Formats: sequence, C-alpha cells, structure tokens
Amino acid sequence: MAEEEVDESPSNKKTLIIFIVLGVLLVATSIGVTVWLMNDDGPEEDLNPAALYFAINPKFQTNYEVNGRQRLFQLAISLMTREQDVIAALVKHAPTIKSKLVILLSGQQFDVLKTPDGRLALKLECLTAVQEILSAEIGKPGVEKVLFTDFVMQ
Repeated sequence: MAEEEVDESPSNKKTLIIFIVLGVLLVATSIGVTVWLMNDDGPEEDLNPAALYFAINPKFQTNYEVNGRQRLFQLAISLMTREQDVIAALVKHAPTIKSKLVILLSGQQFDVLKTPDGRLALKLECLTAVQEILSAEIGKPGVEKVLFTDFVMQ
C-alpha cells in the first residue's frame, strides 16, 4: 500500500491558520454580543406590562321609567390600566369618577341599553369620562378599558 503524501506547503499552513483564527474570532464575537445584549444595564421598559384592575365599589344602581313602569339598572364597573400610579390616582379621585359615572348612567335609556351597540356605546362614554378626569388630574388618560363585570336590567 502506498502512503498518501500530504501537501504541507507554507501557503496551505497559512490558509489553515487564517481559517482557524477567523472561526475563533467569529465565535468570540458571537459570545460577546450575546453577553452584552443579555446584561444591558440600560433602562428596562416592559413593552406590554401586566394589566391592573380597579373595581369601582359599590355597584351603580339607578331606576328609570319605561312605558310608565319603574325599572332597575345595576352595573358593576372595573377599570383596566397598566400603570401602578394610575391605580393610586383612581383611588384618590374615586369620588369624582363615581359622581361623573352616576350622572352618565342615570341618563341612559332602556331601549338603547338592551342592544349590544348601546352597551358598547355606554362603555366608550364611561371610558371617555374617566380619561377626561384623569387627564385633568394627573396629566394622562391612564385607563385603557372599562369593563362591565355585572350588568342587570329589570
């Protein structure tokens, strides 16, 4: 059997060394970038922080008349935000918010509220009312959603 002769000329050795060095540099750069991205000490801002809820208590109750007959309207409202300082503002300004919502709810009509579109419109009106109060008090609307957690019409 004849042994194969390996060409170990100086140019082949240089090429091999260059490829090894480039491979090591590529791996080191990759590790360095990964470590840098994982340990970034810059301000961390959660792009989608967890939702926080504030239930307005007690439930809202109002009477209204439909065709000469008294009806009851009962509604429980929760507000959704993503900022803890907004929760503190909701607690602080709860009397103003409740007052505005009582006036808004007492002006509703049975025929409108019995439709899904009417309930959606009421949600939007409540959201606008709360956001207006918060904007005036803390400089931002703060609340993303109004949730009806209990809705009774009798």
